[in-house]
Amino acid sequence: MRRLLPLCLAALFGVTACSEIPRTATNFCRQLEKEMPAIASAPATEEEVNMAVERFKRLARVAPLEIEEHWNALTALMVETSKVDADNQESVQRVVDLAYATEASATASSEWVVATCGVDISQGMQVTP
Repeated sequence: MRRLLPLCLAALFGVTACSEIPRTATNFCRQLEKEMPAIASAPATEEEVNMAVERFKRLARVAPLEIEEHWNALTALMVETSKVDADNQESVQRVVDLAYATEASATASSEWVVATCGVDISQGMQVTP
């Protein structure tokens, strides 16, 4: 029994480690294709905002190291935006400040996505065949 327990734990670790989608450009682009064109459209309702946050989170789970930090910054912006209270000046200002702070990440992510996936996420349009 003592020998079986470490073996089972090792097997369980191996199975859970293998079940995660690898963080590759190919997998990111595949996930992005599933999320388009909705990712490029501005959400109008609370439900659409929540769905947009989930899209960004799904993409963050497969974002390769090259853009992981930038994509996580955009995801954090989406999360904070989903919590904004339009009647609260401090809440609105936090989102505005975070939007300015993530501008470089937005640019870097957008350029990487265009170069790697051939999609302009700001427009939701395919730019390469």
